Amino acid sequence: MDWLIAAAAVVAATGGALALGWWGLRRSAAGRRFLALRRRQKLRFLRALLRAGRLGWAGRLAAAALLGYLLLPFDIIPDVIPVLGMADDAAVFVLFVWLLLAVVSAASLEAAFAEAEGAERSDGAEGDEGP
Repeated sequence: MDWLIAAAAVVAATGGALALGWWGLRRSAAGRRFLALRRRQKLRFLRALLRAGRLGWAGRLAAAALLGYLLLPFDIIPDVIPVLGMADDAAVFVLFVWLLLAVVSAASLEAAFAEAEGAERSDGAEGDEGP
């Protein structure tokens, strides 16, 4: 019976972390702008931050921690558990993005947003041939 209480506590903590990260993203202007991006744009945004050296030591540490958490087989909830195994990964990712948007300078964020949004516009224009 103790394992059931522990499992319920882990599930509640995972749900709380996901809700906290989502709330934090929805509260900030940069977070709302990030959430408004399409999936491909979000990847371009994160790649632009990592590639251009726009992250300070705190951002690099957070990126390394996220990468380590997602790649290592040790999770809070193992990924073999169908829904909950991926929910903890989503919670960690949302908290990472919230932290990243908080520690990166506004100029770096703006440059990364411009690169992500501009790349999507240029991709759409390339294959768009009129009649």
